[in-house]
Amino acid sequence: MTYVIIGAGPAGVVAAETLRAADPAGEVELISGEAEPPYGRMAIPYLLSGNIDEAGTYLRKSEGHYETSGITCIQGTVTGVSPQEKTVTLASGETRRYDKLLVATGATPIKPPISGLEQPGVHH
Repeated sequence: MTYVIIGAGPAGVVAAETLRAADPAGEVELISGEAEPPYGRMAIPYLLSGNIDEAGTYLRKSEGHYETSGITCIQGTVTGVSPQEKTVTLASGETRRYDKLLVATGATPIKPPISGLEQPGVHH
């Protein structure tokens, strides 16, 4: 069984680790659109304020965690999904086959249409 997870944030990483525990013989692939190791965006303010270094933002601190856990990390942007063929296509043109697919890419915040959000000193 090949599991492909699109998105290497907290949800994607925990899903990969959970799948690895549930199916030790399966292939688990974690696709990230960023070159850095999976990290928590919630830690970025601490990085910017100097309270932690870049490594402090990483979701798993031990070196080689994903390799020793049997999770393949793939850097690339997914540009297409074919449920009929059970493949995902990366921007590089490479395709990855899957038996099970999880899309864990998170969300994009929006500015709600609330009067006063544009005022100085209002942060949301």
